[in-house]
Amino acid sequence: MNGTMTVATVDIPKTMAESLGQESPANALLALSEASAIKAEKLAEELNLQLVTFVVDLPGILSKDTDEISTTIACADSILESLTKIASGGTQASQEIRTLEEEKRLLEKQAQDVETALSLRRNSDLAAEALSSQKYDIAANAVHEYTEHKRLERHTPRALAYAGEYTVQQMETTQRVLRETLLQRYQIAVQSSSLQMLGDLTPLLSMVDMEKEGVSLYLQYLQNILQTDLEEAKQVKAAPEEPATDMPQSRASRKREEDRIKKAPLAPPYVQMGRVYNTAVTTLRHHLPMVSHFLHKADGDAAVVQLVHVQVEQVVIPLFHFYFQDRQLNVVARNSQRIYSLLEDRYVGRLDSLMSTGEESLTNDMDDCGFRMEVGTLADVDGAMEEAALCLQHAESYQRFVQHTVKEVNKARHLRHEQDREANRLERERAEWATGMAQAPIAARDAPYVELEILPAHTRLMEVVAELGAYYSGIERCLLLASMQRAFSSAPQFNEMPNSTALKTSLVDTCLFAARRSAQRGFATGHCGTASAMTNFCGDTLGGVLLEVMTRRAQESGVQKLKPGDGLLEGGLSLFTAPLMKSQADDEATRHHKMQQGIARACATLNDLDVAFQHVAELESMLLNNIKQGFPPSTEAEQLKACVKNLTPIQDAFKVAASDSVENLVDILRPRVRSLVSDSVGSEASTGASFMTSSVGKDRTTVRMNYNLDDAAFKLAQISEGYMSRLCLNLQDMMQPLKMHLTPRLADSLVLGVLGTVAKRLEGSLRRCQFTALGALSLDSDMRDLLAFAKGIVSSEEYSNTMTLYRACTPLARLLQIAKLLNVDDLEDVVDLISSSKRKGNWDLKLEDAKAYLSLRVEFEGRKVNELLSIEED
Repeated sequence: MNGTMTVATVDIPKTMAESLGQESPANALLALSEASAIKAEKLAEELNLQLVTFVVDLPGILSKDTDEISTTIACADSILESLTKIASGGTQASQEIRTLEEEKRLLEKQAQDVETALSLRRNSDLAAEALSSQKYDIAANAVHEYTEHKRLERHTPRALAYAGEYTVQQMETTQRVLRETLLQRYQIAVQSSSLQMLGDLTPLLSMVDMEKEGVSLYLQYLQNILQTDLEEAKQVKAAPEEPATDMPQSRASRKREEDRIKKAPLAPPYVQMGRVYNTAVTTLRHHLPMVSHFLHKADGDAAVVQLVHVQVEQVVIPLFHFYFQDRQLNVVARNSQRIYSLLEDRYVGRLDSLMSTGEESLTNDMDDCGFRMEVGTLADVDGAMEEAALCLQHAESYQRFVQHTVKEVNKARHLRHEQDREANRLERERAEWATGMAQAPIAARDAPYVELEILPAHTRLMEVVAELGAYYSGIERCLLLASMQRAFSSAPQFNEMPNSTALKTSLVDTCLFAARRSAQRGFATGHCGTASAMTNFCGDTLGGVLLEVMTRRAQESGVQKLKPGDGLLEGGLSLFTAPLMKSQADDEATRHHKMQQGIARACATLNDLDVAFQHVAELESMLLNNIKQGFPPSTEAEQLKACVKNLTPIQDAFKVAASDSVENLVDILRPRVRSLVSDSVGSEASTGASFMTSSVGKDRTTVRMNYNLDDAAFKLAQISEGYMSRLCLNLQDMMQPLKMHLTPRLADSLVLGVLGTVAKRLEGSLRRCQFTALGALSLDSDMRDLLAFAKGIVSSEEYSNTMTLYRACTPLARLLQIAKLLNVDDLEDVVDLISSSKRKGNWDLKLEDAKAYLSLRVEFEGRKVNELLSIEED
């Protein structure tokens, strides 16, 4: 061999994988390697040829050897050498530090093992000595420290070796004997129902890790005493009558009295339920704190709450079922629903059929559709509803307490969970700092708290309470409508309103009192579902039945009786007249008093609608305040608040009905108002040169309207009584009897309605007049007098503002705008007047109206008026 290996001729494979598939893989691999080496030599030669011919253009400072470059290179070498020395020194120092830390850790661990061994020896001797002398609390503390060290994994082999095998065996034996002894004593305490022993032993069980056994036995004890207490609470008797005398009784008398007490009936159901709930609450308050503090690791707190609630359900639910059967609530509720439908059909949606005579209406109202026979008298049903409301109230109070207890238990568990997490975090950080490595995975370190579901969302007690709430709501709704029906059938009593001469009937107070009482009683139960149902039922009854009945009465007994000529008001200019009330024997004062009384009572039916509007607003405010004070924040409370807010459209409906009744009154007064305007201004506007003419009739003088005035007529107008004074006096005489017997809001609506009719009538008369400049001044004076009369006759202070009065009565505003338009001195000022008034929002005349009135000025030519105002209406 000459230093080279001769390889047999083989096919050169392309890859190493192909070489493995040939007959001689070794020769194939050698051939592939030799071919690769030859190819590499060729490539290297080509690269060298290319590098020889490759030229790199360097900067001038690098292309020549200068002193600056040499100095820079020397400094760089020095810095590199220094850094190398520092790195080597730092590496050596860090190795020494790690060695010292490792030695320290070992020493600390050895010291901890020694401490653990000493503690184990001390606790072993102390526990054995305490157990032999029956000092169980000292023994439990020693065992608890031993188990705590064991949990923290401090019982290392070295620590146990330091403590000695005998010490460990003695500790294990003491722990076992102590657990058996405590368990036996705890069982004896449960069997004897010794609360003192349980109070002493329960904390010791938690120290020796016997929480599960303690919870089981404690629940057994609690169940026994709770069953006995609940049965005693359920069997409470009705309060016996006091003996008639305090004299000493014989033995036979005392025996008869005892027998009478034994045979006395049981107390009402709400008393029995209340005592059961109080017993359960007292039990939770007495036992839950200790169990929650010492037995929480075994979920003893949740088990106590569950046990008490289950025992309460087993006692209370049969009481509810007995109450349902004894009171026949199913039958009564079904009859109440049918009677409510009959009464509702009588009053709702049948307004035309109810338009009958007073006697027929009274006969229909007296029929209660069988309420008294099938449900009971109003007093009896009201008492039964008080009883049902108390049952609901007691159940709701207990459920709120239980829910609060569940929240507090979970809150305490959450606090303990957070404390354990914080302690574990500190321990983990200490271990990580000592060892330099994590001791627990991230998922274990960040485990969130999961709230324990102690009671289900819907319990059996909630279901039976909801059933009672349904019965109660149906009967209470029928009771409400029956109370209103009683008020409808009774003769109305008229009462004066506070700080006013206006009257109201007893109907509105009686009906709204019944609605308020029903709503308040529903809210007093504390049950959101029942309160929501009663709120909706009250709203339906008020907005459906009461509103329609009061609207009908306002129309029949109010508006129709105030029709001039046919009712209490006369069609002439005198103050009152009543053909049905006139009698030769009655003098004028008696007739006047009777008419005033009749008008006041007729107006009272209109006032009832306004009073009902105020009562419904007060009811809504009161119920919202009750929700804020008596219902904890929840979804059900928000739903209840939404139900109460539905009373707002009902109060608006009463307000609209009152306004509509006043509008109907204005409608029947409109012919009389037109007659007064016609009598004051004359049937036709005079176009002559004289200012006024008079025509004498049977009992009055008619003053005609004329604004085509010269100087003499204008001077005469200043010293004479014009038609406007006469008109205002007639309007005052007509509206004053009505105004003094209506509520301020309705009186103002009546006044504004009448003034609107007057203004429209006057505007029609002005269209037939001719105006001179002096006549326009007289018109402005008359319109200002009418405005002053309007401000003086309305009651509300808001109408003392002219703009507010204009917005409330547009026809009156148009009259003042007409007067202002006709008093321009030059036609060129008209456009500026209209523009400025529109910007202020005080212009209601269209351009066609402005043209028509400007054409009535004798000084203005119609052609110029048309040319000036020939612009499009905005």
